[in-house]
Amino acid sequence: MKKTILLSSILTIIGLVILSTTSTSNASSSLPNDGNAGAPMDNSGRTCTSCHGGSVATQTTGVIFSDIPANGYIGGTTYNFTVTMSGASAYGFELTAQTATSNTGLGSWIAGIGSAVSNKYIKQSTKKTGPNATWTFQWIAPLNETTVTFYGAFNYANNNNSSTGDIIKTSSVTYLANTTNINEKDVNETKLSLFPNPTTEVLNITSDELFNQGSIFSMDGKLIKIISEQELISKTISVANLDYGSYFLNIKTKNKTLTAKFIKQN
Repeated sequence: MKKTILLSSILTIIGLVILSTTSTSNASSSLPNDGNAGAPMDNSGRTCTSCHGGSVATQTTGVIFSDIPANGYIGGTTYNFTVTMSGASAYGFELTAQTATSNTGLGSWIAGIGSAVSNKYIKQSTKKTGPNATWTFQWIAPLNETTVTFYGAFNYANNNNSSTGDIIKTSSVTYLANTTNINEKDVNETKLSLFPNPTTEVLNITSDELFNQGSIFSMDGKLIKIISEQELISKTISVANLDYGSYFLNIKTKNKTLTAKFIKQN
């Protein structure tokens, strides 16, 4: 009987230890919940203060950086982003690309080291500690011409293994679409043509240009496929796995970004 009681007590203590280490939610937590980036039309602008009780979220600058030029992004182009934070013991973030009037996610994220993509959000996948923290990742711009704002919530934590004492800050940057580099004249000059169109299995491209990058987007601007290096070289793209419908093929050369529409048939 004594052995049974002792074993039961030990198991209870182990359970409490495990619970205490897994139920704490702090700035060092991995993968925060979706919908906490502070976008105005997304969960009423909710931020990470819903899980961290340190303070009311305050606005800041100098956290979100990108190589999108001042004259705007070009649809289908991949841009580099950096989140840089300092002044705390541990750090976390969540970022989304939306507009001030819609909660639709715009473009597509490509995660880097220490970050992860979840639906229309990119966020830390592992905590970072020390005097400062930096994450780098990428964003593929949507084809639809619109103004995009990047909203982010950033957790500056004291790393005390609880949700108390953390400071949440929000920040945003806005970019316009640059439509001057994509037009019918560019397509004609590079002799871009697709065949067969409509197609069922493959899409062949005839062009005098060398292709550096390629993507397929749905009509509403969502990334469907990143063209492989081999497909870019052969200029033969497999579309067999695409659903029936209309798509945009976006091709980037050394000097231009080209867009052509095609139809996938069953």
